[in-house]
Amino acid sequence: MSDKGQAMDHPHIGLAVLSAGAMALALSAGLSFLGLIGKVDGFLESWIAPESMVSPPNFLNPIELWGGSALLAFLLPAVILNVPGLWRRLVIWIFTFALTLAWGPVLLLASHKPEIGVALVAVLWSGVCAMFYTTNHALPVDKTPTNNHGAS
Repeated sequence: MSDKGQAMDHPHIGLAVLSAGAMALALSAGLSFLGLIGKVDGFLESWIAPESMVSPPNFLNPIELWGGSALLAFLLPAVILNVPGLWRRLVIWIFTFALTLAWGPVLLLASHKPEIGVALVAVLWSGVCAMFYTTNHALPVDKTPTNNHGAS
C-alpha cells in the first residue's frame, strides 16, 4: 500500500481544522503586522462608501474583530471537512466569503469603519487549506455507505 493510500485511510479532521484555522489567523496577523490589512480595509471603505459620505468616526473593537475572525477561521474548515461533495464545499466557502464581505456596508451604516480585512483573509485562507485537505484525503463523509441489509 502506498503512502497516499495510508493517508487516505485515516484522515485527521480535528487536526486539519486546527491547522487550517491557525494558519489563517497567522497569515492575518502577519499581513496586519506588515500593514497590508490596513490597505485592504482602506480599499474596502473607498469601494463601499459613497464619495459624498464622511469617513465613519468609530472603529471596531480589536477583540471582537479578532474573535470573530478566529471563529470564522476555525468553523469554516470544520464545516467544509464534514460536508460531502466538492460543489457543496465550494458553495459554503463562497457564501461564507460573501456574507463576511457583506458586513462592510452594515458597519458603514452603523458608523463604523469597515475593518473586515482580517476576517476576509481568514475566510479565504482557511477555505483554501480545507479545500486542499479534501483533495488529498478521502474523508469519512465522502465514503459511500455499504448496504448490509440484503440484496438491493
